[in-house]
Amino acid sequence: MTEGEKNKNLKECLEYFRERPVYKKFFSKWREKYAGLGYLGGKITLTGLDQEEKAQLSGFFQKDYTESRTVTISAQVFEKRLQNSRFAGISGEELLKAYFEQPLVIKKEEKQKELEKRAFYFNDIIKKSQGNTASVWLKLVLANHLPGYEILIQQYGGDPETFRSVLENFMAAVQRLTEMFREGNGCRELLPVFSAKVTGNPHYFDAGTAAEKLLTAFFSWQLSDTDSEKMTGAEEKNRLFYQCGLLRDDLSNEVLAYGIRGWKRDGSLHRGIEGFFLEKEPMRLTLHTMGSIEVIRAQRKQVYVVENPAVFSVLTARYPECAAVCINGQPRLAALLLLDSLKGSHRFFYAGDFDPEGILIAQRLKERYGESLHLWKYDKKWYLQFLSEVELNPRRLKKLEQVYIDELLEIRECMKKKKRAAYQEAMMEIYLDAVKSEESENGFVSSSADENG
Repeated sequence: MTEGEKNKNLKECLEYFRERPVYKKFFSKWREKYAGLGYLGGKITLTGLDQEEKAQLSGFFQKDYTESRTVTISAQVFEKRLQNSRFAGISGEELLKAYFEQPLVIKKEEKQKELEKRAFYFNDIIKKSQGNTASVWLKLVLANHLPGYEILIQQYGGDPETFRSVLENFMAAVQRLTEMFREGNGCRELLPVFSAKVTGNPHYFDAGTAAEKLLTAFFSWQLSDTDSEKMTGAEEKNRLFYQCGLLRDDLSNEVLAYGIRGWKRDGSLHRGIEGFFLEKEPMRLTLHTMGSIEVIRAQRKQVYVVENPAVFSVLTARYPECAAVCINGQPRLAALLLLDSLKGSHRFFYAGDFDPEGILIAQRLKERYGESLHLWKYDKKWYLQFLSEVELNPRRLKKLEQVYIDELLEIRECMKKKKRAAYQEAMMEIYLDAVKSEESENGFVSSSADENG
């Protein structure tokens, strides 16, 4: 989530709570609680509420309070409901500050006592994990308030002893990953299998758990020297886990590919991929398979990358000597990893839809692959020739404000005026003629795909 998106989300969040009078009482109680503890923790109890106020609380917390004489809500429940609502990404503490439009005040003596208690708690965990990279991370996060700090403080404020167990399992997980890399086989492990081995529970590191949030924050810190690509939140998390040896989504995370070959770490051909190559059939390359491949090459230097499966299907059937990849909408991690592997020895010709979402995909890929990627038939001429009857509503048109690379500006402005989309399926003959022309004039350029590396 960008800073602008977060600010917009916070504004909508404040409007929601300020429109419902009961939340003035609710947040006032939490401000008092915060002043005593120095963090958002424990529970608050509201009394003397009328039916309308109880109904307002029931709506957000998804629990019927209308028959309750008093309403008790814990910080944990409050935070969980926030993250499961449309205001996900805003912490309780951030909301509390914004609601009162002033810094939160903490009672000094209580704060100092609580800080000392908290420091002892975390120092004890760090000492018991000496030599573990996770203990180094934990120390840095606490000292410098790095990403992950809020998770640590919130979880500590809920139930310190339960959280101690989470931290111990987190430390054990990092230690196990370190050992896996020392063993050096390069294989990645399914997250549920890894989780079961470390904790006995295959769901321990499931999305949304405190343990998973800690691993995500740790991986982000560990990979801070690598390029951070623009991905959706889920795909970015998949990338982090993949690069650190874990597969979160191994089989459903896939990409359609044609005319490619793969070599495993021992130098042998991947027989599954080779079978599709020899039979001249498209294959679904999963993240699981990608994790076992060391080298990937396409049968031609030029690789046609398309957004839609129908275009991919016709293109590969008409020209079986070509190499092609279908990202099928927003590129998932499997697609990006495949293109990353091909980038050094191939050039991409990318074609997608002429609509706001398609233009943004094109921009994202161009930014990632630079001179290795040519925006294929992304011209105003073709957009105007193949305009559809599909009108673009204001919400979709607003996305065009995010388009800024030079190659797409003319199309962006034209699309703003026409307010209509054009789809690449209608341009099928244009793509086929272009490939035919390339073949007849220059011939397909071989990539020496029969050579490993």
